[in-house]
Amino acid sequence: MKDYCNVKNRSASTVVYNIPEDGIRRSFAPGETKKISYQELEKLTYQPGGMNILVRFLQVQSEDIIKDFNMQVELEYYMSE
Repeated sequence: MKDYCNVKNRSASTVVYNIPEDGIRRSFAPGETKKISYQELEKLTYQPGGMNILVRFLQVQSEDIIKDFNMQVELEYYMSE
């Protein structure tokens, strides 16, 4: 398992999420890709709406992490521009 993976904003708007207990606030511009830790993504899944953000607006570019978090994604999830 990787420690970090690329996460891309696949929406046409800015996507922001917060993890208050760690003081994390991430903002993704449309099409922007950031390298995010596995631990941070796992904590995001516990936040209200966090899994929804990962499935609908961001693209986790690691099949292992998608499986680990049991993300229910459609085939289109893997498509790029």
